Amino acid sequence: MGYNAKVTSKGQITLPAEMRKALNLSIGDKVTFAKDKDGRFYLEAKTGTLAALRGIVKVGKVKPGQIETWIEEARGRRAR
Repeated sequence: MGYNAKVTSKGQITLPAEMRKALNLSIGDKVTFAKDKDGRFYLEAKTGTLAALRGIVKVGKVKPGQIETWIEEARGRRAR
């Protein structure tokens, strides 16, 4: 099965919704286009990591338990 996407004048494409869902992509996630040894291209989802969030929350600016809530919400999105 394949998916089609049109390349815009700026070289951009929109990934079809079914593909985004299968890759579990959300707004802000990144993808990598790579080439295998046979010369075929493929797409890898590069979703955010916890390490990428280091320093984003300032001490004393978050309510107790808020970070745990955010983590649970993020896990719920990835489980779909």
